[in-house]
Order: sequence, then structure tokens, then C-alpha cells
Amino acid sequence: MNFRAPSLRQTLLSAAAVSLAACGGEGASLSFSVYEAQAQAASVHVQADHRPIYPTPTFLSSDGVTFTLTEARIHLKDIRLDLPQGTKCGDVRGLLAGATCKGGESGSGSGTVVIPGPIIVDLMTGATLPDLATLRLPAGTYKRIDFRLEEAKEGEVAATEPLVGYSMLVKASFTQDSTPSTLELKLRFSEDARFESATGVEVGANDTLLALLEPHAWLEGLPVAACLQQGDLEMSSDVLRVDARARGDCSGAEETVKSNIKNSGELRKSKN
Repeated sequence: MNFRAPSLRQTLLSAAAVSLAACGGEGASLSFSVYEAQAQAASVHVQADHRPIYPTPTFLSSDGVTFTLTEARIHLKDIRLDLPQGTKCGDVRGLLAGATCKGGESGSGSGTVVIPGPIIVDLMTGATLPDLATLRLPAGTYKRIDFRLEEAKEGEVAATEPLVGYSMLVKASFTQDSTPSTLELKLRFSEDARFESATGVEVGANDTLLALLEPHAWLEGLPVAACLQQGDLEMSSDVLRVDARARGDCSGAEETVKSNIKNSGELRKSKN
């Protein structure tokens, strides 16, 4: 698998979303999310006000340290979404200022929605900057979405944005020697990325197409507990930062994590 907004309806608090639906306010939506349970209806609990509650994502190092995800943000540019075969750009509604739809006017091919960005996506709360809630497109079968991950820069995003200087920010809680601790990943990507499905994912008018990043794969190949014990990873004020300073069995840890994240993408379907 290659790795190349609140849900856009406020009821989806836990889905990080770039949402696109059909005319008249109905249709398929697309969400960037870390919540695998969003694609598994049996795993979702609903509050009294009908808001879904998704289990908080957890993931393991290769030697069994458990991490609970608490923050995940990404900075995207040049988002491109191919419409279903035969769908025209004229079927798309509510394009964000600066976004376009190209091609597909003959009815035999498919149009492509292009969102130049930059777009900040909070993968935990679903908030996006700028807000993409007005985008609408028809249901159908989708095979891929492409985008570019680049470092967020002052002047393009708010100076207070924690992603300034980075493409992705991840924080997770864990316990080290009986002490509550924090894992912090500040990653720089400068490359194209893609989520895709060889057979396509068919979504109806009440479905969401999930561009899912699966955290369970992010620390594969990293024996965090052993590296901490041996001094190959260092902690400061109970914060573990996985970066280029890692040594020994965790040498190259930052590149390992980046590779894991790039290969953790998958397309899924869920119900709105």
C-alpha cells in the first residue's frame, strides 16, 4: 500500500475529515482518520446526543510497549481526488475557494477534484484549516486519493500552529518504569503520498470513504523498551523523542517511523 475536516458534519467528533458529499447535502464523504473503529460499526458506541465514540487508538513497539495516541496532525498540499468513472465535474458542489475540478465533462472519463492547500488536518478531532465542510460530490466507487506532505511554514499557516517546521506531529502516552510518559514524533516529509484500493471502495449516499492511517504499524521494528534500557533512546522530563539521535538497535528510528507511517495508509468504508 502506498502512502502518497471534526468530521465535516459536527456529529463525527473523532473523524479527521476532508469531507465531500453529493448534491443537496447528501452523498459520500471522505475522511482522513486514525480511527480504524470508524469502519467497524460494532466497535462504535453512541452517546445520548447521537455522537459516536470511537475507541482511542493504541499501538505497540516491537517489544511490547503500549502507546495511547493523544495527538496527531498533518500538513497537506495538492490534494487530488478522482471522481467515480463517468462522473462529471458539474456534479460537484460547494468547492472551497481556490479548489477546482478538472476533466470528466464527456461522461466517459472521470473528473478530478484538486485542492491546492495548504490544509492542516487534526486527525484526532477532525478539525481542518481551512474548513472544508462545504465540499460535496456524488457517491460511487473511489480508487485513490493523492496529496503532498510538506513542512508547514509561517505565512502559510498560523504562527501558533504546532506543525510549523514539520509535516506531521504525533503524541502518545505510555508508562516507563511506572512513570506516566509521553512519546513525541515531529516528522518532516517532502514527498507525494497516496491512499489507494486496487478494486475500489464503493460508497453510497450515507457512507464515508476513510483514508485511514493505522497507528498499530507506526513503531514496527523499534524495540523501545530495550533501547531505553540500553541508552539507545533518551528521555527528557518524561518525554521520549524519536529522532536522528537514536543509536544501537534503534539506529535510524526516525526513518523507520516515517517509512511505517507511509505504508500504513488504507481505504475503508464506514456509515455516516
